[in-house]
Amino acid sequence: MSRPDRSQPLAVKHWSFAGLMLTYRCNARCRCCYVNSGPESTGQMSVEQALTIWQGLHAASPHGCRIHIGGGEPFLCFETLIELARRALEAKLGPLQAVETNAFWATDEGIIRERLAALDQAGMGRLNISCDPFHQEFIPIANVRRLSAIAGEMLGAERVRVRWRDWQEHGSDLIGLEESARLAVIDEYLSRRRERLNGRAANELAGRLGLQSASAFADQPCGESLLRSRHAHVDAFGLLCPGTCAGIALGHVEQVGDVARAWQNLRENWREMPIVGTLAESGPWALALLAAKVGYVAKEKGYAGKCHLCWDVRKWLCNAGQWPEQLAPAGVYALQGTHNATYPPPSSY
Repeated sequence: MSRPDRSQPLAVKHWSFAGLMLTYRCNARCRCCYVNSGPESTGQMSVEQALTIWQGLHAASPHGCRIHIGGGEPFLCFETLIELARRALEAKLGPLQAVETNAFWATDEGIIRERLAALDQAGMGRLNISCDPFHQEFIPIANVRRLSAIAGEMLGAERVRVRWRDWQEHGSDLIGLEESARLAVIDEYLSRRRERLNGRAANELAGRLGLQSASAFADQPCGESLLRSRHAHVDAFGLLCPGTCAGIALGHVEQVGDVARAWQNLRENWREMPIVGTLAESGPWALALLAAKVGYVAKEKGYAGKCHLCWDVRKWLCNAGQWPEQLAPAGVYALQGTHNATYPPPSSY
């Protein structure tokens, strides 16, 4: 991959596709969750709020914006989800590219067919199903296989995406296994290096990988992922976040008025934003050096990657009360008592 040309200004690209995080709440509390979702998580969009943001995302970009709906687990608030999809279709707000789910609800064929038919009629393009050992600590893999098969029949195979298909085909449940047995499966799976080391994943998984000193990640700027990926998320608090970097607020839609103004503010002011500007221009090592001025100390054991380093620095800064307008929402960083696979089974939700 070619290195960015530092002599040229780093332009902020318009968002081409965006996720509406309908809720942070989830029936599970997966080790891999980079937004720290769980049964106790707060923040849920209303239909009116989501429609306004959807319209704003579409209008703010000269080429429109494809929307997907996720969370958390959006099927925990299915009535809101389906009403939003129907009203967006009626208002011709642009395509609903995808809806994401962990399949916790897919216990009955009749319910599956009813919900998929409703979403199909409401304009859903694709169904995305999460499937990996982390989700299968909570969700029976039979639910995923059942939902995938019926969705493939009803929607067509090209409109069903399972992340990941190899685990759907060859994986198994971790429900009921002892922790040592779970971790043996997880360690083998981690060798594939698929996970984003952010949020709970950074806290619980990064230490199980090879570690390097913080300085090993010097001169690795994040401008492409933060400012130029064309991908953003908006949550129930109106926060605009990068597509894959949870806990970084690029702007606040409701504070500035609309999505277009939030994008404009980002384009004009990102260099003056200590978190975003430092990461975009110089990367997590530079952010660690900035944080060291207010007391941050790098881990002696090191980090599994630049995202792990970034997360550790940002978590420390958030807990120290630094730059709360950019290190948000605070709930993403509230990781005390994180993983617990002893919640009631999904059918009880």
